[in-house]
Amino acid sequence: MTIIRLVAQAVRADPAAAGTTAGERYLLLADISGYTVFMSGVEEEHGADFSQGIPAAYSILADLLDSVVEGVRPDLELVKLEGDAVFAAAPAAGLDGHGEHVIQTIRETYRSFLDARTRAIPSHDHVCSACPAVAHLDLKVILHRGQAVHQSVGSGSDLLGPAVTVAHRLLKNSIRARIGARPYLFITDAAATALGVPEIGLAHGEEYADAGQVRGRIVELAASGP
Repeated sequence: MTIIRLVAQAVRADPAAAGTTAGERYLLLADISGYTVFMSGVEEEHGADFSQGIPAAYSILADLLDSVVEGVRPDLELVKLEGDAVFAAAPAAGLDGHGEHVIQTIRETYRSFLDARTRAIPSHDHVCSACPAVAHLDLKVILHRGQAVHQSVGSGSDLLGPAVTVAHRLLKNSIRARIGARPYLFITDAAATALGVPEIGLAHGEEYADAGQVRGRIVELAASGP
């Protein structure tokens, strides 16, 4: 069942409730790049049955994700964790026109991520050959703005809607083919314009079969300026 059909069902089931939970939101996805390769190395080194205890890599992931969750607060609140990614959101009205602040918050969040990554690097006498690869983990961030519906799902809740779909599609992109293996923020034109920073960074576009063309701006997180 598609996300759009789920939203339609929610509105039909309780139109009044949908009216109070639907609205324009900023949608942020922060994904730890390189983590799949890192975990494959940990599994090869330590095994997958955890008979010798849970590998330190899992607590490393928790610390890295926590640095992002705490970093974007209070501007954006956690929606859910998605494996090695953080999905956070905020009502658009509270952030519209505050682009410099939002970009600075994301830059500071990246620095917190780097601090957590540095703390996770094992000492030189660490016998495992996989865990030191944590030093190669990095961050890519997507920021989009659009309509989303806050919907109860089972015992929890989630954000649904076409804008949510677009934000997730953007995690698969060609940005690093263009700028190299660097940490970045991709802020869509919808978000950049409403934030008041329509010319920030480098113009870039992606195209998807189900979402069409999505244009935005690339902001390198390791750079010092806006």
